[in-house]
Amino acid sequence: MKIKRIHQFSTGFHHGDAISNEMLMIQKVLKSKGIEGEIFAENLGLSETRKVKKFNTYTSRSEEMIIYHHSIHSSVLSFILKQNVPKILIYHNVTPHIYFQPYDLKMTFFLKQGREDLKYIKDEFLFCFADSEYNRSELIDLGYSDVTVLPIIYDFSKLTKRKVPKENRIKQILFVGRIAPNKKQDDLIRFASIYNKYFSKDFIVNLVGHCSPEMQLYQNGLKGLLRELNISDKVFFSSFVTDEQVNRYYQEADLFLSMSEHEGFCVPLLESMFHEIPIMAYDAGAVKETLSGSGILFYEKKFEIIAELAYKLLYDPEFRFHITSKQNTRLQEFRSIKPEELFLKKLKDERFINE
Repeated sequence: MKIKRIHQFSTGFHHGDAISNEMLMIQKVLKSKGIEGEIFAENLGLSETRKVKKFNTYTSRSEEMIIYHHSIHSSVLSFILKQNVPKILIYHNVTPHIYFQPYDLKMTFFLKQGREDLKYIKDEFLFCFADSEYNRSELIDLGYSDVTVLPIIYDFSKLTKRKVPKENRIKQILFVGRIAPNKKQDDLIRFASIYNKYFSKDFIVNLVGHCSPEMQLYQNGLKGLLRELNISDKVFFSSFVTDEQVNRYYQEADLFLSMSEHEGFCVPLLESMFHEIPIMAYDAGAVKETLSGSGILFYEKKFEIIAELAYKLLYDPEFRFHITSKQNTRLQEFRSIKPEELFLKKLKDERFINE
């Protein structure tokens, strides 16, 4: 059966969100092949209403297909399962609910249920995609059979590489990711305290990422930790930022540091590679797979050792060049994969679209 329209569904759609960005890229790729499709979600960002519709406004028609992006439980899942059209799953992983228990019981429930959902929906989809081998292995362990690794389809054209003078100024350490307990911004603050105490005071840490109302309690705790450690002048939060502003943060950064403890892919690693920023990251989820031998991966959070390595990266040009060179190789390797072509090939192999 040839498909004329492929619609995408997810729990939420928000500016800067990795899943939302991939949905836009898939929509663009499909349109280039003459296949129309709209994006539907339950929770819509205020600035995104022209790009996405409320999920319950969808009415199925013949010659249509649904792509469902799964990362958490919501009413979207039960809604799409009722639609009498072929369905594909793209699995982005589900954050372990345990991280959210002290802060948001509603989010805790939805995450816990989101993982439970996976046990019961494996026969509802013709086939599945997973962002990484890490994500794919989770589905295989749950009994899914036809699962293809589809790395994030990313729009590199939105990134702008520009040399920013960095001599004779304080060093800038960057992390990009929503404010959330699994992202471990609290450990970045602990790192900053150690670095400030034992290595150098000429630095700042920029934490760039949206803080939802539900995560305000966690962010309040972060600010309290800053006051307790007396480094409120070293760590800064930036929540509502445009693509241009995020670009600027990358352009000015000297080091990307991640303490995150759960990642199904971790797009900011690719963005850091593009901007030739040396990366240090905790080995969690798919981080090792995304880095693929590049950057610096650490397996324990020994902040003194991490701070010492960070100092070396920031002040040793030869060491920095060695790390960024390997990252450049990894980025070229990733871009040569051309995930959008893998995506289209699978649809062609299944005879849903023409050559």
